[in-house]
Amino acid sequence: MSDGGLVRSKSDMETRKVEKRNPIIIIPAILEGFFTTLVYGWPWLVTVLKQEGYYSQLCDSHPTSNTTATISDSLHLARSSGISGARSNLYTSCSAQDQKLNLVFTLASSVTLVGCLPTGAMYDLLGPRKIRLIACVMFATTFLMYGFSSQETPFWIFPATAIQGFIGAPVLVSLFEVANLFPNLRHTIISLLNGACMMSTVVYLIVQKLSEAGIAFQHQMFVILGVYTILSLGNTFFIVPAEKVEMMMEEDDSKTTKQSVLYPIAAVSPRIGYRLHEHYLSSESVIGGLDDYKKLSRSDYNQNAESFWKYLKTPMCLLTVLWSTVLVFREYYFLGTLNPFLGYLANRNEATVNHYTTLFGYISFGIVLVSPLVGVVLDGGKETPLQRSILALMITTVSSVLYSITVLIPNLNVQLITFVLVTINRGFVHAVISSFIAIVFPKQHFGKFYGLVYLSSGISTFLQTPLLRLSQSSPDGNPQLVHIILLVVTLLGHFLPLYVWIYCKRELEKKRKEKSNTTTNMMYIKLQPDSNYSIVKQTDI
Repeated sequence: MSDGGLVRSKSDMETRKVEKRNPIIIIPAILEGFFTTLVYGWPWLVTVLKQEGYYSQLCDSHPTSNTTATISDSLHLARSSGISGARSNLYTSCSAQDQKLNLVFTLASSVTLVGCLPTGAMYDLLGPRKIRLIACVMFATTFLMYGFSSQETPFWIFPATAIQGFIGAPVLVSLFEVANLFPNLRHTIISLLNGACMMSTVVYLIVQKLSEAGIAFQHQMFVILGVYTILSLGNTFFIVPAEKVEMMMEEDDSKTTKQSVLYPIAAVSPRIGYRLHEHYLSSESVIGGLDDYKKLSRSDYNQNAESFWKYLKTPMCLLTVLWSTVLVFREYYFLGTLNPFLGYLANRNEATVNHYTTLFGYISFGIVLVSPLVGVVLDGGKETPLQRSILALMITTVSSVLYSITVLIPNLNVQLITFVLVTINRGFVHAVISSFIAIVFPKQHFGKFYGLVYLSSGISTFLQTPLLRLSQSSPDGNPQLVHIILLVVTLLGHFLPLYVWIYCKRELEKKRKEKSNTTTNMMYIKLQPDSNYSIVKQTDI
C-alpha cells in the first residue's frame, strides 16, 4: 500500500474514532474548569481571609480607619433577605488591610495573564498530557500552602494565589482539546469550558459559606486538594487527548465521498497549476502534478509554522490585543476592588458588603446560561466564522461599557444591575477571546497567540493597586474618578468589531471581483470516486 493510502487509512480511522465520541465526556472537563482560574473567586476569598484575621495587624497602626463587624451581624442582614448560614466571629477591616490583600490579587491576576505566554509556548511544546501532569503537582502545592497558612503566617497566600493563576491557563487550553473532538460544536464547547472557568467564583463562594458555618478555611483547602487531584488525574488519563488534535481535524476534511470533486487547477498551487495548464492533455502530467502537491504539502505546512511573526505584525493581531487588554483589565479591576467599592457605598458596613458580595455570587451562576450563547452565535448561521464573530465582539464590548456606566451610580440597588451586566460580560469575554483567536490565527500557534493576548492584559493589571490608591485618596474614598477613566478606556474596545466588519466587507468585495474576472475556459481537476483524475473546462461542468 502506498504512503498516501496509509495516511488516508489513518485519517479515516481517526475520523471514525472521533465520531464515536460521546458528548457526555465534556461533563468532567467542565467540572475541572471550575478550578482553572480560582483567582476569579477573590471577592469571596478575601472575605474569608479577613474573617481569619490575615493582615489584621495592619489595622492596629491605622485605628482611625478601622471598621469592626461581626459575622452574626452579617447573618442578621442575610437572613432578612432570605440568605442563611453564618457564624459569630469578630473581625476588623481597614483600608490598609484592603490595600495589602488587593496586592495579593494584583500579583495573582498579573501572573495569571502574563504567564499565559510562556505557559502557552510550553503547551505548544509539551502537549496536553505533560502540561496537565505538571499543573496537577503545582495546584496541589498551592492548596497545601493555603492549608498551612494562618493569621501568623499570611505570606503563604502570595505564592499560593500566584501559582494558581500561573498554571490555570494551560490547564484551560488543554481542556479545549475536548472541544476539538467535536468539530461541529467546537465553539459551543469552548464557550461552555470558558463559562466553567468563569464559574470558579463558585468554589470560593462555597468556601465562604462553609467558613461562616464554622469549618476552618485550612481544612477546606485539604478537602479541595483531594477533590481536584482525583478530577484532574481522571481527566488527564481518560478524557483529554494525550496529544493535540487540531491538525487531525483538518485532515478529516478529506473523508472519502462517493461524489466527484472539482479543484481549480490554478488553485492547487501556482507552480503545479502552470504545469497542468501546459500539459493538461497529458494524464501523466496531471497525476505527477498532484503527486508533487502531496509532497509539497508538508513543506507548505512548515512554512506556515514560521508565520507567527507575520501574523504578529497585522492590524488584526494588534487590535485583538488592545481589545482583550481593555476588557480583561476592566473585569479584573472590578473583581479586585469589589469589596472596597461596596464598602464605600455601604459606609464601610462589612455586614452589608458581605450581603451584596453574596448576591453577586448568586447572580454569577447566570454565567452557566450566558456562556453557551457564544457557541450559538459562532457555530450557527450561514456566514463565515469571522463574520459571525462580529456580533459576539459587539455584545462583549457593549456589556463592558454598560457596567462601566452603572458603577458610576452611587446606589447599592443599582449595583444589582451592574452584577447582571458583569455576569453577561464574563460569560462572553474569555470565550470570545479563545474562539476569535482560533478563527483568525493559525491553529499550530494557538497557545502562543492566546498567551500573547493575556500577556498584555497581565501587564495592564499592575495598574490596579495605584488606581485603588487613587480612588481611596479622596477624603471619603470616592472611586468615581477612576471609574470615569475606565469608562473612557473601555470605549476603545469598539475598534476591533468595527475593523472586523470592514475587513469582512472588503474580503467579500474582493471575492466578487475575483469571481467576475474568472475566464470561461478555466481548467479544473475532476477527482472521480474511483480515484481517477480528469481535466475539464468550466464550460463542460
